[in-house]
Amino acid sequence: MFQHVTQLNEYYRSRQGRHVAKWLRQHASHFWSAAPNACNAVIGYGAPLLRADDMPPRTMFLPARFGGEQWPVKGAARIVLTNSHALPILNVQMDRILLIHALEFDSDPGHLLDECWRVLDGSGRIMVMVPNRTGLWARAERTPFGHGRPFSRRQLRDLLTNHGFTPRTTGTLLFMPPVELGIVLRFGAQIERIGRTWSPGVGGVLFVEAEKMLYAPSGQTQRQRVGGRLKAGALATATRPTSARQS
Repeated sequence: MFQHVTQLNEYYRSRQGRHVAKWLRQHASHFWSAAPNACNAVIGYGAPLLRADDMPPRTMFLPARFGGEQWPVKGAARIVLTNSHALPILNVQMDRILLIHALEFDSDPGHLLDECWRVLDGSGRIMVMVPNRTGLWARAERTPFGHGRPFSRRQLRDLLTNHGFTPRTTGTLLFMPPVELGIVLRFGAQIERIGRTWSPGVGGVLFVEAEKMLYAPSGQTQRQRVGGRLKAGALATATRPTSARQS
């Protein structure tokens, strides 16, 4: 079971893990905001998708259940061990949030998405990467994607919609079979291209990129105190800080 950061770290140091990280990192590279003062973050285990010299720098919020890790190895630490249901971030601060190795392991994924909604800027975006229920990798127990709860496209899109997000892009990644055969890894780029064109349903990783709904019942914002009582279902709005810039 991939229950600790050391297990995830060891996997991504393996030959197969390095190839997996490369495909995921390439896909996520377009997602980040490039504005000079942008606030970009990963929630979950995202070290293989990040570089120490990324600009603007990214921060990784690692759920406490995974245990601690130093990242990057050199320089100032940019990893925060945290409770993913109570992120140490003020409201409406983040421009981009990437969830990877997070939602499928969370006991209450809706609560995690509520927290993401709370901290995202009014024009912020979220990208979620989870094991694809119909893909081969969800059955590969020697990889992180063979653990936790896999999702179908409809399940993930509905979950995001129900917690204050508008899905914009949905797709799959990681079409090579979950084996460490040299020939499979050597022809990984060709397999990825063929898979995206001819068999998108078998991709091992399902991703959805979504925008924050500015007027949406979501998480703690649904419970506003009225006359000494908590009123459920109240709508909340999010405004963008005047100092922030869009990419």
